[in-house]
Amino acid sequence: MEALAQGDEVGLTRLAADAELPKATAHRLLGQLVSLGAVQSEEGRYRLGPRTFRLGQAWHPARVLRSASARPLRELASAAGRLSFSLSVSEAGHTIIVGGLRGEVDEVFPLRSGAVLPPGSAAELVLAASAPVAEPPAGWGKGEWAREAARARERGLAFEYGRCVSSLSCVAAPVHSTSGQVVATVAATALDGKQIAPLGEVVSRAAAMISANLSRLPAPPPRPRLPHPA
Repeated sequence: MEALAQGDEVGLTRLAADAELPKATAHRLLGQLVSLGAVQSEEGRYRLGPRTFRLGQAWHPARVLRSASARPLRELASAAGRLSFSLSVSEAGHTIIVGGLRGEVDEVFPLRSGAVLPPGSAAELVLAASAPVAEPPAGWGKGEWAREAARARERGLAFEYGRCVSSLSCVAAPVHSTSGQVVATVAATALDGKQIAPLGEVVSRAAAMISANLSRLPAPPPRPRLPHPA
C-alpha cells in the first residue's frame, strides 16, 4: 500500500521491487486488495482504490491539536506570505503532518495532511529533543543527531537547510501539552533558505499560542464501543 501511494499507476514488477516482495507474493496480495476494493487494476497496472480513499477520509488525527492550531497558523501565514506551515506529530516512528497551510513549496514537496516528513526534518528534530533517547534517522550519525537535538532543546527551535529535500529549508518549534510534554511541532518551510532564520521568533510565538489554546480546549470524548457479533 505504501508503494502504491508513491505513484498514480504502477506495474506489478515495479511494485514488487518497491515493496521488496517476490513477484508472485505481490501479485497474490494485490489480487486480495482488488477484491476488497482497496486497489484498482487496469491492463496490468495498479492504483489505490475507492475503499482506501473512504477509509483515509475517516482518519482524523489530533482533533484537539488541529482546533487549537487553526487561528495561530492563519496568523502566522498572514505575517509570512506564501510559505508553507505545518503541524506535525510523531506516529508509529514517523513524523506525520496533521494540519497546516500549504504554499509555494508544494511544487517540490506537498505538505498535505497525512504526508510523512523525510527523516531528519526540523520537526522530527524538535520531537527528538524531547525524547529520553534520541535515535538518529537514516543518514545521520548518532553523535551528530544527539548534538543537533541538544541544540534544538536549548534554543527551543530546530533549523534544517536543504538536507532532507535539497531545495527546501525549514524551522520548527515545539507545542506543549498542559503537563509540559511536547506533543507536536509547528514548522515553516520555504524555497529560499534566507527566509528561515528570521521566522524563528514568529514560529515560536505560534507554537506558544497553540500550547495555550490546548489548555483551554476540552478533551475529546471517549469513542463509543462498536457492537461485536457473537
